[in-house]
Amino acid sequence: MTATLDFETLHQLAQSGDPEAQFQLGRLHVSREAWSRARRSFREAAGHGHAGALNELGMLLLFGIGLPPEPREALALLHQAEAAGAGQAPYQLALMGWCDSYVRLDMAQMAARVREAALRDFAPALRACALLFARMDGVAATVSDDCLARAATLGDAVSQYLWALRLRARGATDASNAWAAQAAARGLPRAAALLGDATPAAPAAQAAPLAQLPPLTLTCPAPASVSRHSDSPLIETFEDLLGGEECEFIIALGEPYLRRSVTIPGNQQVLVQHEHRTSSNHSFYSFQEDFALRWLQWRVLAQIDAPMANAEHLDLLRYLPGQEYRPHRDYLPPGMSGNSALPEQPGQRVHTLFIYLASVAAGGETDFPLLGLRVSPRVGRAVHFHNLLPDGQPDARTLHAGMPVIEGVKWLATLWTRQRRYREF
Repeated sequence: MTATLDFETLHQLAQSGDPEAQFQLGRLHVSREAWSRARRSFREAAGHGHAGALNELGMLLLFGIGLPPEPREALALLHQAEAAGAGQAPYQLALMGWCDSYVRLDMAQMAARVREAALRDFAPALRACALLFARMDGVAATVSDDCLARAATLGDAVSQYLWALRLRARGATDASNAWAAQAAARGLPRAAALLGDATPAAPAAQAAPLAQLPPLTLTCPAPASVSRHSDSPLIETFEDLLGGEECEFIIALGEPYLRRSVTIPGNQQVLVQHEHRTSSNHSFYSFQEDFALRWLQWRVLAQIDAPMANAEHLDLLRYLPGQEYRPHRDYLPPGMSGNSALPEQPGQRVHTLFIYLASVAAGGETDFPLLGLRVSPRVGRAVHFHNLLPDGQPDARTLHAGMPVIEGVKWLATLWTRQRRYREF
């Protein structure tokens, strides 16, 4: 059934009991944010075992879109959708496994699910496989390329940009421009910058669906090269924690959603824009994340032996020339939401991790003024420090600042961990 049917025809087919029409009608209601009507249409199609409807209904219930979240019912629906052949369902179940709550942390099962989602032609799964296979020993580079090219063909803008980067690195400028143009047309600023004033000489070459993939594995990353700068408070840096393409992936995934950063001035409890902090940022909340992004966070957190469930959502930041974050501390003010000793609340921030996603020509250092320490941005480098004293009280010595960028653009991703569980999935 095509998406060109008018509403009345679609509505009539849905009323006649056509599951595909019910599913398409549900999607149309979603586009109009008519959530109760969407759920009703999806439930009708799901009653016929429609894989897409089972998946869509499960996602609406999981994230509480249009109603309070119902994760247990959502989980059951996603399992049914997975069995019925939906591409997104195994991918979502794998993603949830990182937090070891509603879906248990089983690396073999998670890898198998992402691979299956890729074989079912789900673009984010293909993109994740492209990044994962690129890190696996003994797997031909063409496997990663095939995954990325297929995801690009399916219209995934981030994949189109990453594929354009790979092609450009190999000297295939015309092919690179063709894919960059498609990503730019889908609103990806990074792709538009890559394309510049060039006009694609030919259409982008399309990639066929994948018939097979080698087994995918998720193994614990080797410890990164670490330099200890201070023992009390603990401040250390890790080198080459992420690769260049992985950093570009994070930037491209979040750049379209950047907004002016906010902060909590003084002893206030409200986040506001302030001259103290002039960057732009975007937090990847659960429904905006994907498996590859969780995998990268897991690799970072593995260096400090912290569970994913205790981490806040990854935050992408951009500092243009002249922008800065004046001296501040990362631990939360007393009374801040979630910051209490109650066992059901996540508590105080324990760890801060900055991952520099690009090198900066001049400026942009992370400065610890009370310790006489400055760290320069370098692509793939991470800064880690403890926010708390051994007794769990905030450590005021962790005062730090993002120095003004003088030349270039500073990109970094920030992870904060809490004392207890922060995420359920």
